[in-house]
Amino acid sequence: MDMAYIFGAKDYSLCLSTSCCKKDRAMSELRFQWLFNQRKLNLRPILEGPREFTTIQASELRDPSEFTTQGAIILTLGLAFEHSPSDFSVYARTLAAAGVGAIGFGTGLTFAEVPQELINAAARHHLTLFEVPRATPFISIINTVTTEQTRIENNLQFALHRQQERLNQAASDGIEVLLERASKELGAAVAIANDSGVVIARHDFRGLNAADFALAAASQSSGRTSGARSNTTRDGTTIAAISNVFNSHGRNRIALAVSREEKFDSYARALIRHLAGLAELLLQNRDSSARVILGALALATQVSGTATALTTPAMEAAFNSVASHGKVDVYLVQADSPARLSRALGLVHHAANDGGFACFVLPLEGTASESALIALPPEPIAMQTLFGRYANHLRVSLLRGVEWGDISGNRVKALTAHARSLPLGTLAEFSSDAPAWLGESAVHAALGKRREATIGRLSLYDAAHNTELLRTLRAYLLADSQLAAAATELSVHRHTVRARIEKIQSLCGFDLSNPVTRAEVLLLCLSD
Repeated sequence: MDMAYIFGAKDYSLCLSTSCCKKDRAMSELRFQWLFNQRKLNLRPILEGPREFTTIQASELRDPSEFTTQGAIILTLGLAFEHSPSDFSVYARTLAAAGVGAIGFGTGLTFAEVPQELINAAARHHLTLFEVPRATPFISIINTVTTEQTRIENNLQFALHRQQERLNQAASDGIEVLLERASKELGAAVAIANDSGVVIARHDFRGLNAADFALAAASQSSGRTSGARSNTTRDGTTIAAISNVFNSHGRNRIALAVSREEKFDSYARALIRHLAGLAELLLQNRDSSARVILGALALATQVSGTATALTTPAMEAAFNSVASHGKVDVYLVQADSPARLSRALGLVHHAANDGGFACFVLPLEGTASESALIALPPEPIAMQTLFGRYANHLRVSLLRGVEWGDISGNRVKALTAHARSLPLGTLAEFSSDAPAWLGESAVHAALGKRREATIGRLSLYDAAHNTELLRTLRAYLLADSQLAAAATELSVHRHTVRARIEKIQSLCGFDLSNPVTRAEVLLLCLSD
């Protein structure tokens, strides 16, 4: 059961990274029929099992289950069974128990043909089985699958971005219009209620009503003093998320519920998190919600580069509300947890209200840590004043006195790389555009390919096993390979870090004792 639907302000931004949903999804599922139709591969189906698969990998281990994911295909030459083909029975049982869906068996090397023992074992455990002729390299199959999955992921990401944009537009017209649009986009009933038993807003869908779920979630949280919670029904058809929402009358517990007949996939869940962030912005301060949400949308439009000749005058007017001369201080904030980021951003809004100045806040989706972009008047403001007690849990890169028109996606990437290199509890000025080359298209494409072939595997493993290998790798490298420092950063024991690093090296196939390798991997981590 997925439990990652926090009703917080972190996800209402336009996604600026193609990895925005990595945390809660595996790779796109593909049909075996599509794979077998790739005639250049010359694959020969032998047994039909599951119709779809999620990942594909080569392994000659007798028991590769520790390194596989649900729905995977294992490509093998059967090297470990050359002298004991009867052990294929145990092999197939082990793979099936680990959730592997298929075996692609390479012939012409260890075995001239697919062993009958393997065919019998795969049939008993309902595995898909196909032959890979010697002329077809395993890497050709893997590359074909990866290319198709990337194409599908890009299309789905584009569709998600368009949905987010439509929610952004609806949010400017208020909570009721936002929920109506969300209901259409998700094909679901949507409702928001508080712990006083009041349904704040709702929109039903084809006879479905989410109000009862929202009321139940809010009432069950009543009396709790901190923390955001979320839950979903066992069949994945209802999501309810809970948060503390501050307004002029104090703190309320607010619950958002979304319900439909079909299960929510990872993209629907991402859109729900986006909806939750927008809804919280509108509810945090009813008196200034329009200014707050429009400010966030102005930043999102500027960073994503979607401003047009028609929107530019409005954008200029929006940023002039922060600083009349058009220059702002830009803070790229990274936190060590979503909850702390959300609370720190709440304090920023309070500081702005108390100080009588405007600010734009745009939470961003990141892979390493939760992050946000903040535009403030170009005046010195202490980190503690802005973020209070959460300052010790933040990394902040500050770009002073920048023209609002110069705030771009590449500039955000450079600030992000700078922030990631800082220790927790640090605010440092970004005084040079030297790291900006990381955002150049050619560099970004090259790094992307290398990242996919190496640390990209960690994102998939983390999503499938609920681990933190990618975060551990980044902390370890930023700590100059010091186990104790990385352990302090991650709040775990140093032996845990050591075990994770060994696992990372095994999954990615590199040696972190090599300083050149460490430098390359650190660059991949910082530029992601």
